[in-house]
Amino acid sequence: MKIFLTAAAAGLGLAACAQPDPAKPTLDEVAASEFANALNYECGGGKSLDLVYGVEGMQAVKIRFDGGAPQALAIDPDAQDGITYKGGDVTLLMDGADVTYTAAGATTECKFMIKSLPAPTVEGVAHALTELDAGKSFEIKVGQTISVALVGVPTAGYVWAASSPPDWVKASDGPGGATSTAQMLPGFAGGNHWEVIIIEAVAAGEGAIVLAQRRPWEDATEPAADTFTFTLKAS
Repeated sequence: MKIFLTAAAAGLGLAACAQPDPAKPTLDEVAASEFANALNYECGGGKSLDLVYGVEGMQAVKIRFDGGAPQALAIDPDAQDGITYKGGDVTLLMDGADVTYTAAGATTECKFMIKSLPAPTVEGVAHALTELDAGKSFEIKVGQTISVALVGVPTAGYVWAASSPPDWVKASDGPGGATSTAQMLPGFAGGNHWEVIIIEAVAAGEGAIVLAQRRPWEDATEPAADTFTFTLKAS
């Protein structure tokens, strides 16, 4: 992927005319949130380029060069060379996995860097488990929940689910998501994904909770591709 970016030499700063409202996030806080899971590129001269897609998918992007002010760009439907975005004096051309940033006549080559993404979080759980918690024991109160974040391959049909859970717990699907920023690149297919299972104690009980990774349409007698087991006590 090559990205050609042209920008006006003038900076795009904002003058602070008054003290910010402490109840509102600052511009830096908003930018940090927007770019938390950005596509990251390392550029020549020790600089960086971050890119995120907008709410309209690939119809818009927002970029930030070397930690500067974010710039919003819209796709150019008339572009002849690859996927092109424009906004003001900025043009972005994407083709492959590399980046070329051009501003004020200066060109900087950038390389895409894969970044691992953490598992989605679930608010209000008593314990947030990962694969490192296999075989461990946990205690919760009736009405509380536990989340279990595991890596699966749903693109191949394999999903995690509770296997014959006891009647004192309720199992449901939680959020999912990509495991790396590489999965956000245009045209990327397949790969592993985060899956989160939520276990709620609906009554008192104690025993093993088994999660199994399998294809739901296959016969239940087929062995699971993988399993995750922990012990839970609800009181």
